[in-house]
Amino acid sequence: MADSVSDLSPEEQQRFNALVLKAKKYAGEGKVQLALDLNLQAFKIYASEKLGKRIQKMKTYLAEYGDDSDEADGDSMVHMGNGFYLFQELYKQLYAHQREGVTWMWWLFQKRKGGILGDDMGLGKTIQVIAFLSGMFDSEKIKSVLIILPVAVITNWENEFQKWAPGISTEHFHSGSKRDRDRALMKVQRRGGVCMTSYGMMVNNADQLAEQNGREFIWDYVILDEGHKIKNPSNKCSKGIHSVPARNRLLLTGTPVQNNLKEMWALFDWTHQGFLLGTSRTFKMEYEMPITRAREKDASGNEQILGEQMAQSLQKIISPYFLRRTKAEVKISEARRKEKEEKKEDEEGKDEKGIAPSMPTMTHKNDFIVWVYLSEIQQKIYHDFLESDEVKELLNSKRSPLVSLTILKKICDHPRLLTNRQCLQLGITDDDSLDTMDEETGNQIAANRVMHIDNELLVRESGKMVFLIELLDNLKAEGHRALVFSQSRKVLDIIQKVMTDRGHRVARLDGTVRHLMERDEIIQRFKDNRSYSIFLLTTQVGGVGLTLTAADRVVICE
Repeated sequence: MADSVSDLSPEEQQRFNALVLKAKKYAGEGKVQLALDLNLQAFKIYASEKLGKRIQKMKTYLAEYGDDSDEADGDSMVHMGNGFYLFQELYKQLYAHQREGVTWMWWLFQKRKGGILGDDMGLGKTIQVIAFLSGMFDSEKIKSVLIILPVAVITNWENEFQKWAPGISTEHFHSGSKRDRDRALMKVQRRGGVCMTSYGMMVNNADQLAEQNGREFIWDYVILDEGHKIKNPSNKCSKGIHSVPARNRLLLTGTPVQNNLKEMWALFDWTHQGFLLGTSRTFKMEYEMPITRAREKDASGNEQILGEQMAQSLQKIISPYFLRRTKAEVKISEARRKEKEEKKEDEEGKDEKGIAPSMPTMTHKNDFIVWVYLSEIQQKIYHDFLESDEVKELLNSKRSPLVSLTILKKICDHPRLLTNRQCLQLGITDDDSLDTMDEETGNQIAANRVMHIDNELLVRESGKMVFLIELLDNLKAEGHRALVFSQSRKVLDIIQKVMTDRGHRVARLDGTVRHLMERDEIIQRFKDNRSYSIFLLTTQVGGVGLTLTAADRVVICE
């Protein structure tokens, strides 16, 4: 028996490879005992450590389940093509578009390229990645994976791993003490598995995640969930993520279309480590400038032609490494697939193993934009501010108008979002104590004191609030449950006070909730307890990656 591959003769190498390949084929067909016999023959030729582990797994499997074909079918491997295998039990639960996503990731791995999975929200990007990693870990092609994601979805990923691939060891480098985080990271780096961390942790801990015992540590995969967060390559988080070495990179996002071409370049620059679209400067000269110029009103005919040519060239370059399916596209593909399968079933009979489950029919989503009138006090404050010396001075200067626009937005949302001093000057408060307030109190947001203000007054002061309160009352009466999003925690304070006093049970999740366990408890409480009719969330915390199907109505306040 040879000690290394180099000791084998060409004939022995050929026989060894043939035995292993045939064993894989039998394993994919559920013939585990036959596969084991072939692997044992191959092991006698060359005692590969990898093959030895595979033999031990097969022996363990046969000891537990035997080799009965009916029993083996449940946990046998399915060959998805080009040498990629997946446990049949997991494979059978994947929808057709998810199977395509898994094979696409395998194709990227074989090409040693990164990619962007940009499927619509709700099409199962998380499941596709977990299924792919399951096959990769089972075939021992990878050992260590780092997943960077928003804090709010860490627990969700852990739960999905437990559900779909319980054999993969998962740790998180986020909460707990520094000692706990160090231990979790060391465990994955030494023994293998998946380490999950947040974008926030990357700001100050990128160096630690990029090394082991003072030496560079190269992850087999680094995966970004909600990866559009690195669209600004100059911020500290993006730089930290770029500094972590990886053999393979995947980026997941439900919003792959960015505001401009430079942001799109930033995503592909990370996935391909700078080798797909060149440097930022090169990309700007070759693609961004001619494409952008072609879309301007005064572009010449030649400029428009050049811009179109460069857009097509760019699309051709990135398309192999960018996979996006919308819900509408999946629905059409599903209908075509069903038609083909029914035709095949009539001709050849039913094949239960190969047929993908049907996507559940989703109810139609109705979007309504409701225009509301400002309250009388809002109209007065709005016009007074526009006539103020501050605005007149701004119009005659080159200063940025953003500060003034922010004040106007606050007036439109609720006047109590202004400071105590502004509210006193505008006559929307009769709190005598504010007459003698110090500078610090004067600069505080008036909404901090809403607990002492009558509910009717709070509602009457804002046109949005008048409509929202009546809407939420009606939704509760009709048996609906609502998610209410706002950019401002102060707006949520007002809504929470008024709706709680009106008899609603209100759950809430915002940036003040920092611990994962507390977040999960709040979410689970709303899911399990139908007496909660309203869930208040800030857009920054609740708008990323959370699955809240317990509610059937969504209200976005701004």
